[in-house]
Amino acid sequence: MTKDLSTDADLLSAVAQAEKLRDSAGYTDDWTKRLTLFLGDVKEKVPGALTDRKFLQYLWEEQAVSSTGNGSVKTAPALDNEEFRLWFAEQIATVLEQGQDPDNYLKNLYEQLVNRMESLCDRVPKLKINRVLCAIFPDNFTTIADVGRLQKLHLAMGGVRNAHPVQMHTHIKTRLNMLLGAVSSDNIPEKIKRLCLPWYLYDSLFAATDEASISPATPIDSTLKPLAAIKRRKGLTAMKGSFPSLMSFVQVLEDGLSREEFVDAIRHENPDLAATSIGTVINSIAREFNLSALDNGIYQLTARGINLLNSSDPDELSDHLLTRVLGVDNVIHFLKNGAQSKLDVMLLLKKVNPGWTSDFAPSSLVGWLVSLNIIEQVPLKRFQLTQRGLRWAEMITWEPECLPKLQEETSSKLDAIPTHVETATFSKLNERLNALIVGKLTYPIELVQQLHAGLWFHPVRHFAVLSGISGSGKTQLALNYSLALCDVKNNDHENVRIVPVQPGWFDPSPLLGYVNPLTQTYRSAPFLELLLRAAEDPTQPYVAILDEMNLSHPEQYLAPILSAMETQGWVDLHQLGEGTSDVPRKVQYPSNLAIIGTLNMDETTHGLSDKVLDRAYTLEFWKICVEDAPMWQSTNLDVETKTRAKSVLNGLSEALAPVRLHFAWRTIDDVLRYMEFVAGIDPANTGSLDAAIFAKVLPKLRGEHSARFELALNNVHQVLTKEGLMRSAERVASLQIDLRETGTARFWR
Repeated sequence: MTKDLSTDADLLSAVAQAEKLRDSAGYTDDWTKRLTLFLGDVKEKVPGALTDRKFLQYLWEEQAVSSTGNGSVKTAPALDNEEFRLWFAEQIATVLEQGQDPDNYLKNLYEQLVNRMESLCDRVPKLKINRVLCAIFPDNFTTIADVGRLQKLHLAMGGVRNAHPVQMHTHIKTRLNMLLGAVSSDNIPEKIKRLCLPWYLYDSLFAATDEASISPATPIDSTLKPLAAIKRRKGLTAMKGSFPSLMSFVQVLEDGLSREEFVDAIRHENPDLAATSIGTVINSIAREFNLSALDNGIYQLTARGINLLNSSDPDELSDHLLTRVLGVDNVIHFLKNGAQSKLDVMLLLKKVNPGWTSDFAPSSLVGWLVSLNIIEQVPLKRFQLTQRGLRWAEMITWEPECLPKLQEETSSKLDAIPTHVETATFSKLNERLNALIVGKLTYPIELVQQLHAGLWFHPVRHFAVLSGISGSGKTQLALNYSLALCDVKNNDHENVRIVPVQPGWFDPSPLLGYVNPLTQTYRSAPFLELLLRAAEDPTQPYVAILDEMNLSHPEQYLAPILSAMETQGWVDLHQLGEGTSDVPRKVQYPSNLAIIGTLNMDETTHGLSDKVLDRAYTLEFWKICVEDAPMWQSTNLDVETKTRAKSVLNGLSEALAPVRLHFAWRTIDDVLRYMEFVAGIDPANTGSLDAAIFAKVLPKLRGEHSARFELALNNVHQVLTKEGLMRSAERVASLQIDLRETGTARFWR
């Protein structure tokens, strides 16, 4: 849902939702009491006590307005500076004397605070500046101290882009006062409610969908809450350019991008990136780093993304990476007491995730920590924490966890897959599948059960082949089943990959990559990337869909995979020197990887060898019920035309099914869409059904003389003649003559 509160009606509805959150939140009473007492103290002592070092410490560090959450910038260097204290007291007194509408003075004060504290402190404490100004000027500020969150709400309420933080606070408060009426300065409880209302508005609008992991989870909770290891994202995906590339993507997302625009931006940044890997990059930006979210078809920056855009400071990522990404807190905690060898860091990460059997995922995570300036390499191939890393280490108040060792038990029950892979029961999976395909295709539950059981009855060899008539929904079943299995909504997700098989795949390199003989570097491939991710993340299911897998010989390009999947053996990739490639020399075949292949059987494809058939569970798609096609429900054709089309297609399908020349959903859709289009440009045209049948059904007619084929052509001719489709009937009549005279008949001759 797009967050648009520019109208009073929408804002009023959002306020009601926010007030419900306020009334039900467990922290509301505590926050209200602390904030009331704190604002009372500040009002009583400001500006007189502003030169008092002890009071300044209380003013700047008290978390009654909001907590710091992702670390606390040290303000002591500024507060210890007498010149700063005198300047600060003088500036506050000057602004207080202005009385009404001191916005310009506050903007100037804000900028001067940023500049002075930047020169005195190691970082600019922007969050603390916002909350201190809120404490002193509660009529002009809100309790949203995080600038990213502030901007999200400001824009949702109709604010302009590139506004100053002071202007954002003012705009939000002005909208609320105009809508709800101003609050009397003597009514302290209502003033506190109004002051806190923007926080609840933000939380009710954005927290669940935009940035559920950004800390603090409540305005007064400054302690990071780490996810259990089993629930975290498994490491960080390697990205060419690392942090600089991440920053470039954040910059292009400033005004929001459609998916097509986002894809173009990624291609521009990395022209060599495979098209099938672009979805992985998008997911990394959104999920691994929590910097963007899809909102009504547009990728928007999260509050964290806005903060990173404004600061270019990796510290904006600290709370998310420490609490939501497996391995980050382990490495930082490990290095807290001194430098450690690269080998020991790698061994630690492989202990953190026993599924990381190669250096691929650990190296990627370590590379990110170096790029973010959290760790640095020192002589003798050792790593140590940087100053930033030491700050992050202070935020780890828990003992970092490891994933449990992989269990060996397996199950052959229909409702379960190998026990160390996290997935739903079959009933839950089928529920997800039905939600994905609603209004589209429908699949009999028996067919889905066969696919699920056929994939997972073996502990390691999860390989199914869907064969049958073209356009019958094989690829759609494979895709939607995979998305339901992995509990995701679209095929951009890194757990599911469609690999279109091409003619001329004579060896495994299109799937597993190859060594470039000129540069002696390894050229990866989308299937290999999925294979490696599955190997490094053994508790989650991954699915590769080999679309039209028999355009080449599967036993040739799948040879290493077919061998390894039988016993969970190793797939050898290259013999390059250690450390010369991010791709490991070999990888053990993962038991959480499923492969689904789709087949079309015609003269352009190849049959399957016994080596493939022995390892695959096969399902056929030949029985097609014309009346079940989803297009009948959505077509705009009039009832008479639709009835006639249904009669013709039913008759042709029944006539051609015995010789397996019948058609499926795609052909039915195309015929109906063609007729709709013609009706839109020429309502008087009565020949669109004849033209569509001639173009979409008849070209597939071909065969040698047999009683069955002869009967099929006769029945087709009768259907066409009966319905008056004379152009199509004439072509079928010529095929009948060819069959009698030459023993063969083909539409194309």
